[in-house]
Amino acid sequence: MNIVIGGGAGFIGAPLGRALVSMGHNVTAADNLSTGFRTSRDKDVLLAKGDLSHPKFLVRLFEKVRPDLYIHLAGQKDVQVSWEDPAADSVHTVGAFLGVLDACRTMTVPRILFASTGEVLTPPEGSESEAMDPLQPVQPLSPYGASHTLCEFYLESFSRFLPIKTTIARLAPVYGPGQSTDGEGGLVGLAIRQTLLKNSQNPPAIPGNGRRMRDYIYIDDVVEALLHIILKEGEGVFHIGSGVLRSDRDIFLAIGKVLGSSYPVNYQPNPFPETEVMVLGHERLSKETDWTMEVPFEEGIARTVDFFRKAIQ
Repeated sequence: MNIVIGGGAGFIGAPLGRALVSMGHNVTAADNLSTGFRTSRDKDVLLAKGDLSHPKFLVRLFEKVRPDLYIHLAGQKDVQVSWEDPAADSVHTVGAFLGVLDACRTMTVPRILFASTGEVLTPPEGSESEAMDPLQPVQPLSPYGASHTLCEFYLESFSRFLPIKTTIARLAPVYGPGQSTDGEGGLVGLAIRQTLLKNSQNPPAIPGNGRRMRDYIYIDDVVEALLHIILKEGEGVFHIGSGVLRSDRDIFLAIGKVLGSSYPVNYQPNPFPETEVMVLGHERLSKETDWTMEVPFEEGIARTVDFFRKAIQ
């Protein structure tokens, strides 16, 4: 297939592009490189540098590539940033996706896979520790979740009158080598950086009470899940999460164990409301595509710590 990945130079887009190329597909990464970056490993993935919110850029690219599939992995990545500047969050997430949909309408791209987030949902009261059904009505709590909800709604609207097959993959927090140290992938990157650079004046600190829980999933498992969905031509909504809840405190303790550190962890106020417990799971994904998770949490944390340790040094 000819495939275009919006955000194809990013944390998830880059390894997904490499994997698709290794399977014989022609892949182009559409990215403005504001957060993503290129390495020598990405040489077989073509780069089209430009802003996804500008339909003319994508129309020209689609005219050249004639994609069979467009994968959207671009957008603002941090829940906290969405609270601090919801307008910017909307511009970077919704604005970019509307530019994509406009270009897909002009060029009639046959398939779109949109990577969304579990933050579009709020767990039903009393069942917070149960995996959520992909068909559950959306109910975002944060501006980050609201932006992705709008993207899902826009995709559904466009698909009603265009010959486009659509897939939504809602991701639990994704962590692993290649992620940034800010809010990308939840707390993991920030926690590792804080622990590696700890000192008495700047001890590691958990925002909130440390009891917030998510089913974190390792980057390799996410790429493999997306490949399964693509190859099976899955449509509708899929959830991609480990199904195993880990608290913010669990993350710091796992990092400390890898580093052989028992440095005390402090707590700091979290001014923004968050869903305390959320688990996406992967029931439909596993049933329909035979995908299985391969990397346990402890092993994934060890690999990620090793990546950050080398990067910081």
